[in-house]
Amino acid sequence: LPDDALDPVGTLAAPVFFAIGNHERYVGSDAVCARLEMLGVTVLRDTQVDWGAMRIIGIDDAEARDQVARVLERIGAGGRDHAPFTILLYHRPDGLEDAARAGIDLMLCGHTHNGQIVPFDRIVKRYFPRIAGRYDAGATVLYVSPGTGTWGPTMRLGSSNEITVFELSPATSGGPKKQRAVRGGPRHGNRSRLESTGGRSTRRKPGRRWMVATGGIEPPTSRL
Repeated sequence: LPDDALDPVGTLAAPVFFAIGNHERYVGSDAVCARLEMLGVTVLRDTQVDWGAMRIIGIDDAEARDQVARVLERIGAGGRDHAPFTILLYHRPDGLEDAARAGIDLMLCGHTHNGQIVPFDRIVKRYFPRIAGRYDAGATVLYVSPGTGTWGPTMRLGSSNEITVFELSPATSGGPKKQRAVRGGPRHGNRSRLESTGGRSTRRKPGRRWMVATGGIEPPTSRL
């Protein structure tokens, strides 16, 4: 990478948290992480940090399908009853069920590029059935981003770049297990809208953002 390739990250007027993916491993993750830390980024390599009312966990990308389970157990993550709202950053969309067992509220992944170019999406989906969008496992929500850029050829066919925005707010009622609500969605012109309450989902058109509520949480009354 050019010496100044990552410099724009340092200009962001917000806290930035980072977990490595497969390409950082290819080019030298230690050097990339050192540069990001110099720019003020919080690098999470199989570790966790509390920030405000949230706990953010970052796990290093790995081919092993049990990576999420092993690291969450090692760092002692989990416990939905008393822990803060917990977000897991893991590059590839593996380990959702393990994250759910550990009490993770929101799991954020990428890696797939939603196949990027038809018909390669069919091949990608064979390896990663959760290829893009939202998936649930109990009270845990997984969102798989199709990515803000591309891999290989700088083109897409049948997929879109995306910057995803999530807004977190407490539920209006309920005990500790219900004090978690998530809303957000893509900023790429997607015309569908997803709303979910108590496991029931519907789609509306038109719309630009979607709302999710984990478990039996009541979503905020405001609409996006």
